[in-house]
Amino acid sequence: MLKRILCTGLLLAVVFPVWVQANYLVTLKEAPIRADSLSSSDVIDRIPGGTNLMLLDESRMYGTGYWKVKLPSGETGFVYKTHVRLKEGVMPGSTGEGAPNGGGLLEVHMINVGQGDAALIICPDGKHQLVIDSGDLNSGFRYPGSGTEFKNYIQSYLNPGDAIEVAIASHPHSDHIGNMKWLVQNYNVLSYVDNGRIYDSGTYRSLEKALTDKGTHRERVTDTVLPDVDFCTRLDVTARVLRPEGFNDPGMDDNDYSVIVRIDYGSSSFLFTGDAEHLMEQRLLDDPSTNGYLDVDWLKVGHHGSHSSSTSEFLRTVTPDIAVISSGGENVYTNKGYLHPRQQTLDSLFMLVGDRTGISTTLEGYDKPNEQWIQTVTKKAVYITNNEGDLVFLTNGSNIWRKGDKISQ
Repeated sequence: MLKRILCTGLLLAVVFPVWVQANYLVTLKEAPIRADSLSSSDVIDRIPGGTNLMLLDESRMYGTGYWKVKLPSGETGFVYKTHVRLKEGVMPGSTGEGAPNGGGLLEVHMINVGQGDAALIICPDGKHQLVIDSGDLNSGFRYPGSGTEFKNYIQSYLNPGDAIEVAIASHPHSDHIGNMKWLVQNYNVLSYVDNGRIYDSGTYRSLEKALTDKGTHRERVTDTVLPDVDFCTRLDVTARVLRPEGFNDPGMDDNDYSVIVRIDYGSSSFLFTGDAEHLMEQRLLDDPSTNGYLDVDWLKVGHHGSHSSSTSEFLRTVTPDIAVISSGGENVYTNKGYLHPRQQTLDSLFMLVGDRTGISTTLEGYDKPNEQWIQTVTKKAVYITNNEGDLVFLTNGSNIWRKGDKISQ
């Protein structure tokens, strides 16, 4: 075992009543804006996905399903209902809106499920949850204890039968959907989102039967309209799926069909990439509709820190301050062959992320060219579940920190 040290260097105001828009629309994808509420009407503008539009008449739709809206340019137009989603509350940036966020902490939990992925995200109101992936099976030929750890962790936060607003399976490999059946059967999953691809495994078929038997609402990335993963009712929290051009092209590696999710709270941002590899990373970079959403503060590193993900170009675009890897132990069951994470991935991350607070830690990565595990003593903000166990990150909408660490807020 090679070991090395990585160095790091009082006012009064008169307030007049104003009329405040009660609800607004968010475009789900690029939306054509028409001059009138007819499909034959001229297109006067095209608005990018993720844009907020002010509703000018909440009481009705026009024609066959058009909302009347005010555009960012100030013009008035009509947008068809399938291109947008209605959001309750004051539109961000509208006159009369309060503070940048309503207080509270968004929680991002990376559960130590060994060689697999599982995340629980909790809205700042403490009442709404998103689950992304669910760890692996407990069976001896997979990763023993993975399922038990996931179930115990979820049960420590939620009672059986509680609502989970959205559950996302990044892709149907066992180390990501191993315990989704249990989640669906024991909790009220309001919406289940996956990549829309059929997979030939007993774990997948068993999950599909459970979803059908429970009558769970389904959305797929292959649907015409992007899945709604906005699990939190807070206006200052958003979640969106990133779907680049060519996301469903045939012949790609199964990992490249992963569902990619970005979460924002105030100015803090998180990116979950599943097991997406070099090809999908490049497509995210190449598509202007997704490239602009890649620069985030916190990254769930792709494919357990494998060399097949995290290209230099991708990481330089993402520029994470914090990077998290979910992987198994050295020579433990499925990781005997995978050998995750790879040292080259860690080295790339070390050059980009910020520093931890507190003392240094020791991280392990597999050096493929020299066929050996390397230990690195570092203060860099790269976190690995195998080294550090369950990880909880908190954000107040401005800063992100690991629970238990001190931070200037």
